[in-house]
Amino acid sequence: MENDDLDDIISALLSSTRREILKMLTVDDSYALEMSRWLGVSQQAINKQLEMLERAKLISSAGFVPSSEGASRKIYRPSGFSTITIDYSRNFFEIKRMELDYSERQGEASERDNRDLLADLERINRNIDDLMAKRTELLNEKDEILESLHERVSQRATSPMERNILLSYLDSLSSEETAEKLGIPVEFVRSVVSRFTA
Repeated sequence: MENDDLDDIISALLSSTRREILKMLTVDDSYALEMSRWLGVSQQAINKQLEMLERAKLISSAGFVPSSEGASRKIYRPSGFSTITIDYSRNFFEIKRMELDYSERQGEASERDNRDLLADLERINRNIDDLMAKRTELLNEKDEILESLHERVSQRATSPMERNILLSYLDSLSSEETAEKLGIPVEFVRSVVSRFTA
């Protein structure tokens, strides 16, 4: 189910128009006609994009507002907040999604002046950049280690099945996940990994 959600999110974010809609909604709730005018896209096209964003749970309805031009307008707002990382290297490919939790917010920012808030925003952006640089270093190290392990698997695996087990194990470092993925007993996975690490 989690992978299905991730696939929906990635599909929804492929379109630059959908990304612009989502970015617009992070600033303020809006309705299709307003988005259409802002983005210079037909309202019919915007409605299709909104349906896809709703299916991916990236937006939700915030109710209706009356309109002087006719029927009430459906208002949309962003939802399903998360951070998604995609790591693609010579030796591994991973996509991870972590939901952002807003339940513990204290509302402290609303009582501070603009100068302090801007200074904090700059500090946080610098910290995120530093973390990303450190993360990149770790990913390079991970890639180097996996390259060495992949070579050893190729040299030491005695059968295609053993090779598949070891390569799958290197993805998760979990005998249980490997056994479930390959549909084999966990004891068999453990014995193959044990021989490899002996």
